Amino acid sequence: MAITFTRAWEDDRLDAELLAVAPGSRVLVVAAAGDAALALAADGADVVAVDLNPEQLRLTALKLAAARVLDPETLHRWFEVGRDPSAPAAYRERVRAGLAPEDAAFWDAHIGMVARGLHGHGGVGRPFLWLGRAVRVVRPRLAGVIERSQDPSTQAEFWRRRVRPVIFGRLSHWVAANTSVLAPMAPNPDELERMRHGGWSHGLEARVDAVVASTLVRRHPWWRPAFSGRPADPGDGAAWLDPARVAALAASPRLELVHGDLTAVLRAQPQASLAAISVSNVPDWLDPASTAALAAAVRDALAPGGRVLVRRVVADVTDAFVAAGLNRDPVSDDLASRDRTALYERVDLYRRAE
Repeated sequence: MAITFTRAWEDDRLDAELLAVAPGSRVLVVAAAGDAALALAADGADVVAVDLNPEQLRLTALKLAAARVLDPETLHRWFEVGRDPSAPAAYRERVRAGLAPEDAAFWDAHIGMVARGLHGHGGVGRPFLWLGRAVRVVRPRLAGVIERSQDPSTQAEFWRRRVRPVIFGRLSHWVAANTSVLAPMAPNPDELERMRHGGWSHGLEARVDAVVASTLVRRHPWWRPAFSGRPADPGDGAAWLDPARVAALAASPRLELVHGDLTAVLRAQPQASLAAISVSNVPDWLDPASTAALAAAVRDALAPGGRVLVRRVVADVTDAFVAAGLNRDPVSDDLASRDRTALYERVDLYRRAE
């Protein structure tokens, strides 16, 4: 398997806020690129990060080993900018010793990805970079508007007049619904089918419009690299890269990486032992019966008063987590609009009754 996610495609700062982990609490999350797991571990939680893709776990292991020995500026170059020509030397001299032998063997062969361009080597990040380059060719003023705008209204006016019609229109919505153009952004075939047939591109247009009208794009770790061609500044990128969190990870990281199926790993946890769980958008990849099994496993592993965060690229008609006995927090009504990626139709926070 190859690395699919080189950075979080969820708003990991929103995750940290909503899950509100207490020091010493047990938390289970999907590993993916490792960003949410590292942020929660830095906040003091004992984190179990699960993934079926072993290479995602190797990326998380590299980030953790690097956080123990590299300064925040270097970490920003490696994992936010995603390109540092000096990375192979620093890896061999300082980072490699902190990896398990099998992880070190992998990165011995692949650390050049960080030197050449981590986010563009493949996976989900590449199509967003391609899209941004194409739009900047058609609208060469776009990057300048993004970098100069001092308030969202200025960029929103340019977006709505000059950029939105290029990206979103009758033809582009038809192509999204009737071809596989979204496949690079949806690595799971079931997720792709839901996006194609659920009118997802229309909702995406509205969500992106709302984000552009409310937040400066140059403060975005997802949309700034695509549409301006510049990486997020320190403090705007992945939450675990904040200096205070880097220091916490260097001092006493508490992160366990587990290769396995999310539902099976949840079932293996002691009952009512987890204070918080994030399943990311795994339900987008599952059939209804498997989603129901996941929801039941979450319910059983969650402690009374515990929190669960669930994202859905395409909203389900039925809510398996409510059906399993969890309570949907009313704050969920506004979370899709607060998630700055704009990718998700639903972002839900659930709680288990005290």
